[in-house]
Amino acid sequence: MTDADKGGWTAGQTRAQFGAIAWLRWRILWNGYRRKGGAGEMVGMVLLSVVFLGMVLAFVVGAGFAAYFFVAKGHLGWIVGLLWGIFLLCQLLNIQLGQPTTTFDPTQLIRFPLKVETYVGIRLFFGLLTPANVAGTLTSLAVAVGIAVAAPRLWLYALIAMAVFAATNVLVSRMIFAWVDRWLSTRRAREVFTAVVFAVSLGIQWANFTFNPAYNHNHKTHAYAVSQQKFGFVGPLIARAQPWLRPLPPELASTSLVKAKDASVAGFAGYTVAASLWAGLFLLVFALRMRTEFRGENLSDAANAVGRTTRAKATARANTGVSPLRAARFGRDDGRGGVTSTAGSEFAVAGGARVWSVIEAVIGKEILYVRRNTGILYGLVMPIFLVLIFAGKFATRSSTGSMWVFPAAVAYTLLAICPLSYNSLGMETTGAQLYFMAPVRMRDILLAKNLLGSLMAGVEILLIFVIVSYMAGVPSLKTAVAAVLWAVGTLAVNMIFGNQRSITSPKKMDLQKAMRRQASQVSGLIAMAVLMVSSGVAAGIFFLCFWLHALWALVPIFAVFAVVGVGLYWRSLKSIDRFALDHREDLLLELCKA
Repeated sequence: MTDADKGGWTAGQTRAQFGAIAWLRWRILWNGYRRKGGAGEMVGMVLLSVVFLGMVLAFVVGAGFAAYFFVAKGHLGWIVGLLWGIFLLCQLLNIQLGQPTTTFDPTQLIRFPLKVETYVGIRLFFGLLTPANVAGTLTSLAVAVGIAVAAPRLWLYALIAMAVFAATNVLVSRMIFAWVDRWLSTRRAREVFTAVVFAVSLGIQWANFTFNPAYNHNHKTHAYAVSQQKFGFVGPLIARAQPWLRPLPPELASTSLVKAKDASVAGFAGYTVAASLWAGLFLLVFALRMRTEFRGENLSDAANAVGRTTRAKATARANTGVSPLRAARFGRDDGRGGVTSTAGSEFAVAGGARVWSVIEAVIGKEILYVRRNTGILYGLVMPIFLVLIFAGKFATRSSTGSMWVFPAAVAYTLLAICPLSYNSLGMETTGAQLYFMAPVRMRDILLAKNLLGSLMAGVEILLIFVIVSYMAGVPSLKTAVAAVLWAVGTLAVNMIFGNQRSITSPKKMDLQKAMRRQASQVSGLIAMAVLMVSSGVAAGIFFLCFWLHALWALVPIFAVFAVVGVGLYWRSLKSIDRFALDHREDLLLELCKA
């Protein structure tokens, strides 16, 4: 029995545990930047942070000025609309951007002598600094500043109310994602969640395009009137929902500020406490989820598969009397979308037939990965949907509209396709090591993955061509062929860099995490840079040929670009096996870590 068991756990020991975990996270983060390629990751993180802060600054400044305007005009009650916007924006950003990855799996801490309260605190602080939470907190602070500038006597009330409101936002997002991971522990639930995210996100895009007068320049005279008619149902809907919305945090925070303006300290305190109770409720629900996790709950697909396999074997033994060991010798569908391969059958053929059998098997597996990955599916569907709602409007703004709509839509589509090749091994996790033990070549594996990416790009471009042809008129043959040839060359160049980055800087991906983006920051920047440079050069060539009335030159120019790109890609593919062997430690170190 230790001294802690004899005398009870002390607060000093709890502080020591928090300090040790903080130090561990810092050392892992710092050592990660010190290893090979770490400097580039640090540069990528800094650049992305600057870009994100620049985008957030617009929301922060806008919220501050809006709060100042409302209070200065004597309409403090209008703050409620601003708070609802912040609340919904915070949750939407959490869904779109996902939760950040941690430097190690926090569930590993349960093997140490932690109290459940300490574990809940650790898990809570692990996700506080998400981009969405930072944006929501800064915007809430800006609202407090705007109120304080317009009404200096309310500065303390505004600061307290907005601090409680920001804490409530953070806690509700932590609670939601903690339970979403639990709900998405099964493949069927992930598919349903994907459908819901698609419906909500696409609905928001459609509503913005339909109701926003900025996208109706062709009808400037009646744009405002049309928007008013379309929004006619919103007023009665809000009036009916108002009694149900009053007990919620944005309404409570706004009402508390109104009470403070009326010099009712008791009213302000009552509504602020009510908002704090919501924060406490969210924390309690989060703690219940963490307590179950603390007790050793395993939500992985492997653990669920073990349970299903055990039950299936018992049923098979009872119904057929066939030994599970005998049944395991034959290849069959495993019932979960995967395939249990027949022993020895894959390598029974030789030469080109063996290569194509490997490619076919990898493509089949990659299709399953794509189907189960919310982020990839969202990236594939969104360009098609946006082209569908934007093509007709923008094509009719000028006589040359139908000429550039298709090339622009193709370039926009590649935004979702090109980054896929930069982490093509990320979903393999520990299975990547089997590629170095099996009698297969890495070039065949990456070729299969690249072929699937090219196939998805081809399907997207074909659908875009059909949509643009229907909505804005059939593009000219020269323009369409040139755009396709440019896409072929750009995809080939991206795959050259992507295959190498997939080996040297992979990122382990978890399909069970909701909308979590786990790609390398530097890889994302490289993909974006290659696409932007290629698009910029292509746009310059396009407008130069248009100005010279020589659109016929687009096809031979981009045909040369496509041939050169494919040739360079094929040449790089021939040396990828040696490259993979030389960097296999970097690859497996990331993908096989716990």
